[in-house]
Amino acid sequence: MTLIFVSPDREVLNNPDNIAVSPGGEIILCEDGGGLLDQNMGERLHDLTQNGGIFPFAENNVMPDGERGSIGVFGNRQWAGAIFSPDGRWLFVNMQTPGITFAITGPWSEGLFAGLERNDEDDKDDD
Repeated sequence: MTLIFVSPDREVLNNPDNIAVSPGGEIILCEDGGGLLDQNMGERLHDLTQNGGIFPFAENNVMPDGERGSIGVFGNRQWAGAIFSPDGRWLFVNMQTPGITFAITGPWSEGLFAGLERNDEDDKDDD
């Protein structure tokens, strides 16, 4: 087993406890840290590359804390149960409370977000 990433701070990654491996070999991390309420930020889904780069690609903004609505306030609720469809085309992930399932599609087999700037060594100029 090789350690490829350690979060330096909760603003980077806040207590992930559910993971899934994408068809492209990257790791999807679901936060379970209660949100970063002091920064008005909800729980996030992150992509962790094979060489240790990480970036958030989804944030829980289902009725952010401080807003009132008929169904409640859920901005600090966790993502859970990430899993890919058998054909690898869809990522299914749940918002544990109030019980919402999301279906997200992407170019998973080519790497989660090929071409986007990432926080890893591959994207640095070698000059």
